[in-house]
Amino acid sequence: MPSISISAGELVGPYRLISLLGKGAMGEVWRARDERLDRYVALKVLPAELAGDPERRARLLREARAAAAIRHINVVTLFDIVEDKGGDILVMELVEGRTLSDVLRKEGAPKLETALRWIEGVADALCAAHGRRILHRDIKAANIMVTPDGGVKVLDFGLAKLRDDTAPAISAVRMPAAKNVALDETMPSESGAIAKSRIYDTGALEATTASNMDDSYKTHAGSLLGTPLYMAPEQIAGALPDEQSEVFSVGVLAYEILSGKPPYSATTMDALFRQITAEPPPPLDGIPEPVEALVRKALDKEPASRWPTMQALRDAIVAERKRRFAPPARRWPLVVAAVVALASIGFGVWWVRSNQRTPLGPGDRYVRRALEEYNVFYNDKALSSLRAALREAPDHPRANAYMILFGGAPAEDRTAAIAAAQRARPTTAERTKDRALLDAAITFTERGASEAKAALLAAGAKTDRELGFWAAELDYRSGQYTAARDGYKALLAEAAPQFRGRIYDHYSSVLLYLDEPDEALRIGTAYRDAFPGEADAVGVYATTLAAAGRLDEAVTAAEDALRLNEGEDTLAGLAKVLALRGDRKRAIELYQQSMERAGPNRRPIRRAALAMLLWLDGNIDQAKSTVDPCIGAIAATRGGPPPSDAGMRERGACLFMAGVLDPDNGETIARELDALAVEATPAKPSYGAPAALAALVRARRRFFGGACVLMTNLRPTPLEAIDEKVYEVPVDFYAAYHVPFFATWAVCERAMLRRQRGDEAGARALLEPIAKRAPNRKWITAALNYRDP
Repeated sequence: MPSISISAGELVGPYRLISLLGKGAMGEVWRARDERLDRYVALKVLPAELAGDPERRARLLREARAAAAIRHINVVTLFDIVEDKGGDILVMELVEGRTLSDVLRKEGAPKLETALRWIEGVADALCAAHGRRILHRDIKAANIMVTPDGGVKVLDFGLAKLRDDTAPAISAVRMPAAKNVALDETMPSESGAIAKSRIYDTGALEATTASNMDDSYKTHAGSLLGTPLYMAPEQIAGALPDEQSEVFSVGVLAYEILSGKPPYSATTMDALFRQITAEPPPPLDGIPEPVEALVRKALDKEPASRWPTMQALRDAIVAERKRRFAPPARRWPLVVAAVVALASIGFGVWWVRSNQRTPLGPGDRYVRRALEEYNVFYNDKALSSLRAALREAPDHPRANAYMILFGGAPAEDRTAAIAAAQRARPTTAERTKDRALLDAAITFTERGASEAKAALLAAGAKTDRELGFWAAELDYRSGQYTAARDGYKALLAEAAPQFRGRIYDHYSSVLLYLDEPDEALRIGTAYRDAFPGEADAVGVYATTLAAAGRLDEAVTAAEDALRLNEGEDTLAGLAKVLALRGDRKRAIELYQQSMERAGPNRRPIRRAALAMLLWLDGNIDQAKSTVDPCIGAIAATRGGPPPSDAGMRERGACLFMAGVLDPDNGETIARELDALAVEATPAKPSYGAPAALAALVRARRRFFGGACVLMTNLRPTPLEAIDEKVYEVPVDFYAAYHVPFFATWAVCERAMLRRQRGDEAGARALLEPIAKRAPNRKWITAALNYRDP
């Protein structure tokens, strides 16, 4: 199959071709440079014939996009799909290194610790895929890269298949009659009535191993069934690949890694299939029996006798690796051995019991999955996993605690979880993690996030990463942003990956709120790099770029996020950075689209942002009609749209913009903000800072200095005496993040008031630090340079 004709130096979309890495049946692989993000990527140029088959092309693109959702350190990530010259090109992470098949062929089996680490990495990557209902379908040594730092990366998820539990099984497997096909080469499948008396052709087949990256891509177009050397017995009998057959494939790979060679010695397809279906694999010489037993269980001929899931296999490998290669415990000095012998024995018994890995109980595996899904912002999936846990164990302490703490659960689920948590608390051991989380969750529902953190700490459980995360998270939710920043920073200082996605996202937003743009950009970059291809991560990266003053790069990144997932959040994210760069017309269009797609809770903040830009563009009437639905009675007097958002507690920033636009009704609007503040309770706090917003609306009625965003021919005049301390109010966290120019509003008004009173030095003292922290805050520099005409 010929590929699209391209050459070195050519620009394919934003990707500059550097050099050809290799060619194979599924096209060419090129090293390329992403001109927008200044990084190197791998481009897989698919055969041109695929573009001529609409059904196959649509299926491939659909499955590739689904595979792009897999974010894992051991997976080569699919970033993008671009079309060029009528063909499709997959844009992937560029991984330096060698294929595992090449390493094994040239160097033989690695040390046992390295072998177990590699097997664990592959299994862990597949756990992430299976959790998203994606099968790889072509696990083999040639599709694993060994990186220069000794890690492993699974290739070709871009050609994986979504698991389809309803698809009909094929009746048999037919192997092509062509000779000289390697046993480790991927074969195409064919469905239909095939004589079961002869399900494959025989012939001399070369048992060769690929020696370079491109040779590992010998994947035929069509419905990929697998590689003969790694196929499970049931696949040979005609069954479709599933998670159990993938466990078998990893078993073959594990055997190959541990011994340096596959478990089969056949040189023909006929002999290979006989060995797979009927003969036990040879013993693993020199490998400890418990490790060999793990592999034998994966290679069982009967699917029901294998490890039930990839996660079960992965967990067994992890436990065995830790048991064998954990750092040795410190021994007591011999000089005091006699004195402490009895105490040491007693302590040793206690230590073993307390640190022994607790077997997974009912519901535990679903709670573990829910935490993984929560980490990457799959909230709906996380809640679904918690429901599955509670079906197995209705009073599961952590499942009920997380049903409360995760947020977003429907009222019936939350009510049931609160009742179950209260029921489970008396029977949950004190000073344990389960008890700490239950106490925090129950307190959270009754007295709010701040008291929940106190309850978490007072439970007396040994602090670990999970409890440390929730301590920081509860600070974040209670508005203790400095404490949250310190907590997230401490968590990121640890190497552990758990909760890293949530930490990156919330830590970066806290840093933006505290106006630490350089550190925010560092975290935003780390988030993007840890979750490549994830729209949220790329969107946060774009926002941190904008905060650091790198506006052109921010727009490019925000456009990437929108391409990855077009939703109300990515539309608004691009609109925000465009507005900061000065492209208000396009930003207004995007905010309008975002507002139309937003749910009830998010719509008011989108209204505020859109109204801000309409006002700056001089469209005052349109700006007013945009925020009118937030303000109740006043909107009705104007004959505008109904006050559809007047009951939303998230409407604080929308009311603020209404007060800016209509100072004559500012006191009425400020009283609505006062009401929001009064209605708040610890368990149901106000969204943002309505009391602070009310103060700013009232200040707007008495003095308006343009807030650094309206400077043309500005001659601000105080209507009456005003104390500049009115601007020393907490900034609305959500408005500061989502509404362009809002974060500097209060300090700008304070600076303009000083300038109006003739205190130019005082005005500059407020604005210069903001300008210094990040360049290209054009509204700040304009205010600094403004001179009253």
